[in-house]
Amino acid sequence: MTLTETRPEPEAVAAGGDTGLPAPSSPDRWTPPTGLAGILSTGDHQVIGKLFIAFALVLSGLALALGVLLGIEQADIDGGFGVFGNANEVFQVFALYRTTLILCGLVPLFLGVAAVVVPGQLGSSSVAFPRALAAAFWTWLVGSITHVVATFSYGGLGSLQADAARGQSVELTVLSLGMIAVGLLTATGVVFATLVTQRPPGMDLLAVPAFSWSMLVATGVWLFSLPVLLANLMISWVDMRGASALRFGGGDAPFEQIAWAFDAPQVYAWTIPMLGIAAEVFVSAHRSRPLMFEPMAVVVGLFGLLSFGAWAQRFFDSADPTAPDAHIVTNEVPFVAFALAIAVAVLAYSGWLAYNAAAAGQRPQISPQFGLVLFAGVLLTAAVVAGVVRVAEPALGVLREFDGDVWRGFFDAMDDLEGSSLVTGMMNFAVLGGLLAGVAALFHWAPRLFGAPLGAPLGYLSGLALAGGAILVGLTSALGGFFDQPDRPYEAGDAPYAPGHFDRIDALGFVEALNVIGLIGAIAVLGGLVLVALNVARSLTGSNQAGAD
Repeated sequence: MTLTETRPEPEAVAAGGDTGLPAPSSPDRWTPPTGLAGILSTGDHQVIGKLFIAFALVLSGLALALGVLLGIEQADIDGGFGVFGNANEVFQVFALYRTTLILCGLVPLFLGVAAVVVPGQLGSSSVAFPRALAAAFWTWLVGSITHVVATFSYGGLGSLQADAARGQSVELTVLSLGMIAVGLLTATGVVFATLVTQRPPGMDLLAVPAFSWSMLVATGVWLFSLPVLLANLMISWVDMRGASALRFGGGDAPFEQIAWAFDAPQVYAWTIPMLGIAAEVFVSAHRSRPLMFEPMAVVVGLFGLLSFGAWAQRFFDSADPTAPDAHIVTNEVPFVAFALAIAVAVLAYSGWLAYNAAAAGQRPQISPQFGLVLFAGVLLTAAVVAGVVRVAEPALGVLREFDGDVWRGFFDAMDDLEGSSLVTGMMNFAVLGGLLAGVAALFHWAPRLFGAPLGAPLGYLSGLALAGGAILVGLTSALGGFFDQPDRPYEAGDAPYAPGHFDRIDALGFVEALNVIGLIGAIAVLGGLVLVALNVARSLTGSNQAGAD
């Protein structure tokens, strides 16, 4: 204080009068950003969950469009329609279809629904780590976009030509897939931590709703599966960039390192949440409460345990499968046992649903989500049946000792199924069934997810297209396997494919007719997903208008 300044009198201060000093200015009150800035900076788990759902639907549509392109090319196996210029392009789209449909579509769709629904089912105000969930989403989204762009920029997960991978943007494709895995792993950890730590006092794990329990099992399996996927990508990176002495295997096709993630039994692991969604929708449609919840929880847990498939990596099979001590993972006892046990688990779960339907004593309330979960169950059942047929030959190998004229033909047919399009049919059955269950979840929890229910008429139409198309896609691929159609389409034809093996396919014309039907199914699934997206957009527009009114 200078000599010219005067100190205010204490009496004036006590009386609240003029102190002689300037009044302090009140700071501006902070308001959260809106619009794009609000979306980019949000930590709201509901907003992040909706973003996961929206982009998962978009990327699922892209994957289904790639499936349509593959279907067009397979409709004329020995000639081709010129969609792809060479075998490498077919190979890259074949790999991108699988990575995008599962890791950019199905899994994030389930995580997005869980981010919104699970906290509400637990009575929690938020997820355990909302900022980590936001970081997981942006990491996954940037990785997904980069993965698609890198594949179409002369990249992809390898090349069919020796030493050609080093001259392409394969490294960027592998890096982007690693980003996808890191984002999904982080979001998986957030959902798992929420289920473990955000439950109210007195609610044990067996007291949570069916969907939350299925997400607990699913995230537990994914927390063990995704790190193995990352490790495979690191090995692929070393194979491509390191010296020959450091290579673990071939560095030209990293897809072979991660192919286990799209094959049995791991392909079932990505669909675990469909069991919880089916239970919630099924019980709600019968207007009853779930009975014998604990046995159902055990079955779902067993299904999750048996679906862990990081150990079943065909990349590390013996180079010479005809050697006496050759290691072929699909012929090993664990692979066969897991395939049979998963079928038993699905049968037990179906029995639980039938028991609850009978105990309800009334007809179910028909809705789009009820029809979707019914068809999702049909697709999952078809997938496990295809898996059982696939392992029938090694499972009944003891009969080789009595192999006469009758059994010889049987075993020859079963041997041909391994590596045939039956494997693709099994994957399509399982993954598209999971997609149907994810769409059913959008209808079931639409008021919580979007603020308004989805339109029922458009829901019935989209459900019919999704279900019918998915059945056609899976069934035609599975049937084609019995006529020696290979699992890898780039190994099936002559020009533009090389080398040509289409002459090994029995009844080529019939197989091409099956592929045409499968193409129609793929178009129907894509159209159904577009209708779902329109229904969601319509619901969001209606809810926003209602809020404005």
